[in-house]
Amino acid sequence: MSIHWQQVKAEAASYLQRLIQINTTNPPGNELAAARFLAELARENGLDACIQETAEGRGNLLISFQQEAEHVMTDPASSSLLLLSHLDVVGADEKDWEVPPFSGEIVDDVLWGRGTIDTKQLTIMELMALILLKREKRVFAKDILLIATADEESGSTYGLLRLLDEYGEIFRGKHVISEGGGFPILVSGVSHYLCETGQKGNCQITFHVASSQSTPYYVDNQPMHAAARLIQRVTKMRWASSSPKTTQYLVDELLHSCHLEEAGEAPMEKKLRLLRPHVSPFMGSILQAMTENTMAPTIWKGGRLAKQPQGEALIHVDCRLLPGVTREQLEAKLAELVQDLPVSWKIESFAAGYESDFESLLFESFDQQIRAEIPGSKVVPFIATGSSDGRHLLPYQSRVYGFSPMLPDVSFEKVLPLVHGINERIPLDSLVFGIKVLYEAIGQFMARGE
Repeated sequence: MSIHWQQVKAEAASYLQRLIQINTTNPPGNELAAARFLAELARENGLDACIQETAEGRGNLLISFQQEAEHVMTDPASSSLLLLSHLDVVGADEKDWEVPPFSGEIVDDVLWGRGTIDTKQLTIMELMALILLKREKRVFAKDILLIATADEESGSTYGLLRLLDEYGEIFRGKHVISEGGGFPILVSGVSHYLCETGQKGNCQITFHVASSQSTPYYVDNQPMHAAARLIQRVTKMRWASSSPKTTQYLVDELLHSCHLEEAGEAPMEKKLRLLRPHVSPFMGSILQAMTENTMAPTIWKGGRLAKQPQGEALIHVDCRLLPGVTREQLEAKLAELVQDLPVSWKIESFAAGYESDFESLLFESFDQQIRAEIPGSKVVPFIATGSSDGRHLLPYQSRVYGFSPMLPDVSFEKVLPLVHGINERIPLDSLVFGIKVLYEAIGQFMARGE
């Protein structure tokens, strides 16, 4: 069957417009309305769909390619590929936008709206890929399951976590296409398409500085001094550890494109120094963050009113950890950080980082299709410094790949400010490009029968 891609572009644009117009700002979410719209769309195109309701107005959508969705959920061995995205979005204040954020308006072949990059566009790309494969009457040895969740932007309590409670085994050892990548960076004239194959861990820490014995007549500023010293230590801390395999491969590929192969045996610090003239300052800082654990103070509460005898200081710190760093290792570093200071600490939350093996048929399929569409380009893995639902799949040994491919002009540097930012939008040519690449890669991967 010959696919008319201009028709696919118009069809997909219409679907994404309607999905954007369903306001799923979280809180409160209202993802159920979006899930019902997509479920009906799936059924009209020969796919099966069901919805797992998780709270009033909220729920996860599941669409299967060949069998009944409920059967695929209860028989983990029946599927081999999962397509993951989320239906909720962060808030948007219309007065800050050039085009109303929930209008789904198309201006000069660009579709505007909250969710066009994070990640309703991926939901439509994945769904359209399945619709096209279904229209071709393709049959595979195992099934494909599309999962569009609720509540990703607020911790996933009413989304993926609820699904994992009941049906977590569907992810066990599976390949998963998710958000977080597909955007290229240009280095020495070569488009390197970033495929997210892991994420740094995320933890939140509260430091409490001991109160002083100050009086209104004799002011003891020791807590403030201790807090200042602690913040200075936190901001200066560079906690390097072994670079993930993914980051080593990425950096070596970038060096190769810059014809700096001789740096292959150099320490990571030197490799990054050699790369800096060839990448943007923004990308240089991202690469640096992929090689070290970082800590950043976010809130400092301290001091006292004039008549208060005592004051206290609280410092909140955001910590991003490389895959493989454990809670015990973090605790040892925190103890080292506060030694000789009247400071205690508490880890408020801890989520370990993860790294998926990028040496797989699915990653290879992405690379082949990107090279076919954009001659001279390549797909490279990277460790994201942010977090998404992929982090919850660590216990299931899933291979999670963030990949919603865009055309070269929709670069990583251009896209990142739009995520949770104003004027979020997607060129429709990039939307259909992503559909085409995923359609080809999914079909190739499933035909191989892994």
